Amino acid sequence: MEAILAAVDELEDELVTLLQRLIRIPTVNPPGEAYEDFVAAFKAVLDELGYATEVHRAPPELAPLGEGLPRPNLLARLPGDGPRVHLNGHYDVVPVGNDWTRDPFGGELADGHVYGRGAADMKSGLAAQVIAVEALHRAGLKPNVVQSAVPDEETVGVRNAGMGFLVEQGLLEGDAVIITEPFGPDGVGIGHKGAIWGEITIFGKQAHGSAPQLGENAVEAMARYLATLDRELRPKLETRITDYGVTPDNRRSTLSFDTIRGGHATNIVPDRCTVTFNRRLIPGEDLDAARRELLAPLDGVRHSYHELYSTQPTLVGEDEPVVQAAQRALRALGLTPRILISAGSDDQRFVVHNAGITNSLVYGPGQTGLSHVADERISVADLVLGTKGLALIIAELMS
Repeated sequence: MEAILAAVDELEDELVTLLQRLIRIPTVNPPGEAYEDFVAAFKAVLDELGYATEVHRAPPELAPLGEGLPRPNLLARLPGDGPRVHLNGHYDVVPVGNDWTRDPFGGELADGHVYGRGAADMKSGLAAQVIAVEALHRAGLKPNVVQSAVPDEETVGVRNAGMGFLVEQGLLEGDAVIITEPFGPDGVGIGHKGAIWGEITIFGKQAHGSAPQLGENAVEAMARYLATLDRELRPKLETRITDYGVTPDNRRSTLSFDTIRGGHATNIVPDRCTVTFNRRLIPGEDLDAARRELLAPLDGVRHSYHELYSTQPTLVGEDEPVVQAAQRALRALGLTPRILISAGSDDQRFVVHNAGITNSLVYGPGQTGLSHVADERISVADLVLGTKGLALIIAELMS
């Protein structure tokens, strides 16, 4: 173990430099900018380290927000000893937004942190993947590794042009899969909440605003529907709490209505009103049951229901070999492992539900709370510690 940790320390400068290089390629999604540039650069890094690399481009129809831009996926294989460990990360980042005090794509190193969009989520994970394996080589080990860098995790989708595409094409190889999303150096991610995003429209009947009794007011009907859910469904959701820690910290089932639109003018009774919603399910809940609960108050009401995205909750067992290996590795580092699930969905859903690989986890150096924010960053200490954790997990799997 000491040789592995020493090797990571020796590679710290290379680790930071690699992360800075990756941040400086602005892979903003949507729509999916600079994807080809990123994959070419990351491929060159792995080629130089002796990997056999392949680029697989997903069809544009798998990226409805992609404006026809290319969707390359990078696969890199480095044969070795022991079980095949697949290390995966997504290279797309969310839009910059406002209130930055540093260049979002500068990769600046300051005050012990590397700054930039993707520093936490999750180009730090991709850099850690590369350097962890290199550290194992320097320590005299030869792990059997597949690396993948995929697009479009940030725009989700029931299908997608990244991990979803790899699974559909039968390209996800590995006896164990580790996704390097930002759960922190002590976080062991065994799943995520389920989700349903959608919109509901209630239909009424137009009438003159001076004679509302001649119409059916869809906005008022929507208000009654939302009030019914507040009264009858939300108290039930408050009692549904997972036993696992959640990042960010919200262990309950949730329901949020996030946009509403209805009506044309103040002198017309509105004939329709539409809301969008975001329902999050803890492990043990079922998508169909959640849909029934949501729509039950609309029995007898004219409405339409359109689903934008859904995924079942994902949860793997704590007895999976890779989960056990992660806990041993983190204890060896002097850390107390935190068994976590994510409040948001991630690409582990494709690994578990579509590929059927339950020997999988999420482990990466970034902190969830520093993701998707202005001045996104990762401390060099966390970057190095998370890389050490990843290297030790792979070594544990080899043994």
